[in-house]
Amino acid sequence: MDINLSLYLICHHGDSEEVVKDAEVIRRVSLEKRVPVTYFFSGIEINALAENRWKIRDRLGVDVVGEMWNGAFINPRFGYHNAYLSEVGIMPFHHIPLVQPWGQDLWEDYTNFFLWDDISFSMKRARDVLGKIPVTIHPPDGIYSPAVAYALKRMGFDSVVVSSERFGSQWQKGFLYWASGLRHLVRANELQLQDARFSDAGRFVYEAREFAYRNGTSFVTSGSDIDEFNGMRGLSINDGIARLCSVGDQAMLQGVRMINCNAASHWNLKQAGIEDVWPWNNVYSMIDDGGLDFVDVGRNAWLNYLEHSAADRVRRGWDINEARGRLEQAADIALRNRYFCFSGWLSSYFEDNARAAQRLLCA
Repeated sequence: MDINLSLYLICHHGDSEEVVKDAEVIRRVSLEKRVPVTYFFSGIEINALAENRWKIRDRLGVDVVGEMWNGAFINPRFGYHNAYLSEVGIMPFHHIPLVQPWGQDLWEDYTNFFLWDDISFSMKRARDVLGKIPVTIHPPDGIYSPAVAYALKRMGFDSVVVSSERFGSQWQKGFLYWASGLRHLVRANELQLQDARFSDAGRFVYEAREFAYRNGTSFVTSGSDIDEFNGMRGLSINDGIARLCSVGDQAMLQGVRMINCNAASHWNLKQAGIEDVWPWNNVYSMIDDGGLDFVDVGRNAWLNYLEHSAADRVRRGWDINEARGRLEQAADIALRNRYFCFSGWLSSYFEDNARAAQRLLCA
């Protein structure tokens, strides 16, 4: 059985120094080593790459943004397919969730008036800055429900990487799941490359092979935050990059084929409807145990109210562009994270934007 391994990294920085670190990972892993990683960029990070393009070139000696624009990354919408090159994936611009937690009565308005708008920003920046039309999307912190699949398909996506903590067994993670014409890749969350037990990347590849054999699948998807490898968390940037590069070497030695997420979402013949394992309206997360306990209920309720008000104003013919911009900034999932509720500038940023949106909508 041929084993296919897909790695992805989540990139969500806006700070100039942080984005240089991310660019160093891209340069050494995808441009030099040619390990086919899928990078999920928020629109905020794409903006930061554009703003710091020449700083990155001067610091690293390579125009990373220009290389990404050129042939080092695939561009499926323009016929440039290659399973063995890296891929530009996308997240919403302001890190808003791909479905509003605890607001099923608002999901239609949320999708039409906010999600579409925010994702369009990211798509435009990917096209203008990186020369790519992304076809694969990742939910910020994994907040997702199959009920949003149709909207994402209409926005032009082929596939989404979803969380798997709540799936009943490892075996269920070997499938490619369908909903409303959208392919769902499932992360094998048991395999986290940044874990200390994978200091030898060969063990990671070996365990990916064993995971595949044990669960009767040819496809294994694993992903992490790029912070784990760019020196911002446990690993130094050199150790993090070395581990990512070593996975490419070890995959070749162990007969594992490394491919990007786009290829994985088209090649897997082991397929099922997502409703078989994930109820249509259930919202899960990528982090922790897949639950939503990290979301601050009070802040989320406030945003629910504002989103409902904004949609109502649109139907009544109001111009809500300024209010929507403020609301999208306040809706960043990090600002709803209860662990950050006592962080000074994050709380101020949330409250300032939420209050501004409320003033504009209640004028």
